[in-house]
Amino acid sequence: MGKLRIGVIGAGSMGRNHVRILSTEKADFEWIGFYDTDGDRARELSAQFSVPAFSSMEALMEQADAVTIAAPSSCHKEIALEAARRGLHALVEKPLALTLADAEEISHAFARAGRILAVGHVERFNPVVTELCKLVRHEKIRALEVRRYSPYNGRITDADVVQDLMVHDIDLVCNVLIKQPLAGICSAGQATVSGRLDFVQSLMKFADGTSACIGASRITESKVREIVVHTDRSYILADLLGRSLSVLRNTNLVIDEGEESAYRQDSVTQKIFVPMVEPLRMELMDFVECVHRNRQPAADGQAACRTIEIVETIVGQAMKKASSETGGRR
Repeated sequence: MGKLRIGVIGAGSMGRNHVRILSTEKADFEWIGFYDTDGDRARELSAQFSVPAFSSMEALMEQADAVTIAAPSSCHKEIALEAARRGLHALVEKPLALTLADAEEISHAFARAGRILAVGHVERFNPVVTELCKLVRHEKIRALEVRRYSPYNGRITDADVVQDLMVHDIDLVCNVLIKQPLAGICSAGQATVSGRLDFVQSLMKFADGTSACIGASRITESKVREIVVHTDRSYILADLLGRSLSVLRNTNLVIDEGEESAYRQDSVTQKIFVPMVEPLRMELMDFVECVHRNRQPAADGQAACRTIEIVETIVGQAMKKASSETGGRR
């Protein structure tokens, strides 16, 4: 077998970044081009990156061994199932699908075909998250607070804020940071601008007593991406946008005890160096390596299905709460 031939399906706001990275990356694969339904956009990107724009998804798949799927979420099922049917490996942007049933169908299709399925939970490759995982590896997490807020831009029309934004943090909390069974979820939200949920907060309780409070908004003027971790030994603030990581630890250090000038230092703040890497580039290259080595990606179909199952629970609770409050005002 020659070099792995990779193509991109969908070149919108996220897909064009796939095109950009694969056009400039010199790893061990053959970049064959992309397909997008918008002809003007396709011609623009083809000229910008000097790469072929295919006339159809089928034409691209005929020449590919693997594809990255960055089309709208509502199209993921159709495209991913076709890729599995043709025996292609695929990286599908998050969410894998808009329903658990569709996600499970996709996951099972790739398992039957014996092909790699990776899901684009790109925050797993954020260097801040990577360093955070190293910090808490040997600590007992007691609680998490996660905030992911953005201004409204109307770009996503086929998914609510849980499927679009909170899904990142559900994956990080439930599949990466706290690997415990969920004991309970309580959620509330509001649909204010898009006709779908635009602001949601969810409180999760896990079997070992750990709790996590996750908030997501696409109607907040300030863009925020933060994870706060409370452990037995420290308080950790991870700023995913500012690429900074601060650790506060209790020291109980007393200087010059017994002297008039004695003072107590209750805590010390440690700043962690965070490498400057592009998470999406790391994710794409990890996908290539998974295919080359026949290694299952960490964010595989099974992990994606667990995340979507939780997404559905949160959306159901938030919609029910929002409906009851609206009905009460009438």
